[in-house]
Amino acid sequence: MNNAAPAELALFIIASLVIFAGLARLALHFFLHVNVAEKIGEEHNAALGIEYAGYFLGVLLIAGSVLDGLPDISASGGGDAGGGMFSSGFWSNAIQAGAYGVFGIVALALLGHLGFRLIIRSNIVAGVRANNQAAGLVAAGGHISAALVIAGVLSGDSAGGDFSVAGVFLVIGIAALWGITYIHRFVTRYDDAREITNGNVAAALSYAGMMIAIGIIVGHAVNGDFSDYATSLGLCGKALLSIFILYPVRQFIVQGILLGDGFRLYGGRLDDEISRDGNVGAGAVEAAAFIAAALFALQVSY
Repeated sequence: MNNAAPAELALFIIASLVIFAGLARLALHFFLHVNVAEKIGEEHNAALGIEYAGYFLGVLLIAGSVLDGLPDISASGGGDAGGGMFSSGFWSNAIQAGAYGVFGIVALALLGHLGFRLIIRSNIVAGVRANNQAAGLVAAGGHISAALVIAGVLSGDSAGGDFSVAGVFLVIGIAALWGITYIHRFVTRYDDAREITNGNVAAALSYAGMMIAIGIIVGHAVNGDFSDYATSLGLCGKALLSIFILYPVRQFIVQGILLGDGFRLYGGRLDDEISRDGNVGAGAVEAAAFIAAALFALQVSY
């Protein structure tokens, strides 16, 4: 696709963005019964705007992963004479990619709010509708993390698999995302759900950053070309080991080095800054450290 003419490529990118944006809005309206234009434009619901920004970013992550899998018709010589983006071969693959894209967007709309109920133990949906911006941040982080996993599942060479393979690894990836997110928050001395319900933006930033970091690692774990289940599951399990770096990053790097409170296995100044003082700066630093550590792990892994 990269060898297509600039005008064709620009047209394709614009058309793809319009189509996926429309699908994103339809999915929210159909599955979640949310009128985005009314809530953001007329009621000025900032929390919903934050959630929608995270959701739309997630949609674009999925779209980019799916479209990246389109073969380069012009380079391979496939399709009609002359190749290019207007050949039948290209559009045949584009339709297949579109089917995966719709699958990904529907999965994101359905899995996002289900994940909130299972792992956050708080009514995030009600919080967003009440314009709780902490709930909006967590919702955005949840959509982005789920999208990273879905994008990982839908990337790679699909020649060795099909929708059933994508479905299996989607279940594995989402289960890993939710399970690790739920377990990892036991490292905090405060109750995340209560802080978020009470509008603590610092706690929401910390939680959202942690979810995105886990989504990056899990998405990488389920990424790649499918050969067989034994090989792919082995590589997935190996990649998931990177999750263990998030605990020392929080307790030792953020708290011990960046906040200067020494190294503690549990509790400490970071918990106090977030829960007692509502220190947004501390929450932002923790979120950034989580995401940076996850990206670093991807660079040094297989």
